[in-house]
Amino acid sequence: MSEKILFTDMDGTLLTSDKKVTETMRELLTKMVKAGNRLVLSSGRALNSILKVALENKLLFPDTLIIAVNGNMVYDYDRRQYLINKTVPLDIVNGVIELAHKYGLHIQSYNDQYIVCEKECPELDQYKKATGMEAIITDDIAKTLEKPPCKLLAIDLKDRTRLTLLQKDVLERYGSTVTAIFSCNEYLEIFDKTAGKGSAVQFVCKQLNIPIANAVAVGDAENDITMLEAAGISAAMANARPEVKKHADFVTQNDNNHDGLSEVILKYFDL
Repeated sequence: MSEKILFTDMDGTLLTSDKKVTETMRELLTKMVKAGNRLVLSSGRALNSILKVALENKLLFPDTLIIAVNGNMVYDYDRRQYLINKTVPLDIVNGVIELAHKYGLHIQSYNDQYIVCEKECPELDQYKKATGMEAIITDDIAKTLEKPPCKLLAIDLKDRTRLTLLQKDVLERYGSTVTAIFSCNEYLEIFDKTAGKGSAVQFVCKQLNIPIANAVAVGDAENDITMLEAAGISAAMANARPEVKKHADFVTQNDNNHDGLSEVILKYFDL
């Protein structure tokens, strides 16, 4: 049997709405890995947030790799080693923050352990609850970071319009260096232009010497599109946005709260 590799998004795909993995799904992933296949957890989340969820849900199988921050990081958990670690220059961090202020948006970044942002607000509260991360509040994000961060995240819980305006401004001013894409209606992610989940899929397959044709990618949001395009086989969740489904070879019948991902594993992996 040829080794296959599953690249699965987390929020909205592998995880239920309460950020858990069902026992049925965990058992199926265990069976898939024991059959000689590989698992890669892929997310827009920061690495420590992914690790927290993965440990809580017992997802760190032997040889599991992690794609974090929309492909800015590829991390080998067994070896505790970064294989890719891309960042946003601090001058661009300051510029993006200035643009976010123009639209009255919450904007945050990250150091190795914490969210770094300017104030407590409902957007931060929701993000902390969803990810389990804690925050440092500061009046100078770039100074507090001290070194270039993995990404910035703008959040608007009520209206995507302001985020769309920010996206346009960021791409016009800094598009030669960074990109700006949505991971859900409320989150606009700003990160290195050469990164992205699709680039990470290609890198991991080359690193592991697994043909791209044997890569199966599953997601639900706009930041998953490059991953779906890069993999040999692509699948979208039933709860995926319509534009994401257009890039998929297969769309699940069930959503993330009803183990829709299991349909992909059973269809494309010989278990």
